[in-house]
Amino acid sequence: MTILKTLVLTLAAIFAMSNFAAAETVVPNTGNGYSAVTSSTVTPLADGSTLIKQTTHDVWIENPNAANFPAEKAADCHGTLLLSAQGAPIAFRGTCTTTDIDGDTFIATNGAATPDFSDCAWVMHGGTGKYAGVTGSGTCAQGGPFTIDGKNSKFSWTGEWVLP
Repeated sequence: MTILKTLVLTLAAIFAMSNFAAAETVVPNTGNGYSAVTSSTVTPLADGSTLIKQTTHDVWIENPNAANFPAEKAADCHGTLLLSAQGAPIAFRGTCTTTDIDGDTFIATNGAATPDFSDCAWVMHGGTGKYAGVTGSGTCAQGGPFTIDGKNSKFSWTGEWVLP
């Protein structure tokens, strides 16, 4: 009888896990964003490097995909950039709270640790409404400033959403 109970519980667990795994859907995700600095503080450090903390307001435009989430989103982001004494980027980390037209939100983080930002990566951590339980990750690329003062810049990303 114990063997039968163990077998039934094992089969039930395998069935539940296979249904859980099958329930996840991976959807490619790409897009472009535009960022405007709303506040910035610059702190010179003792070793000659510089720490820059910025708050930005972004507009993100996703390419259509199978998730059918609204393409346009607004994001409020907080980023920290460390520059060497020579002014070269050393590392960047940011966190964004992103909201769509329906008021649903998600949190995304991004970062890079190489001077040319070639290792730029993002991670989506889920959110509210339609984004509850959604995760994802991918790569990002800086597109550079599009105003002379450098306070407005563009970027792009590619990766995937993992839907629950």
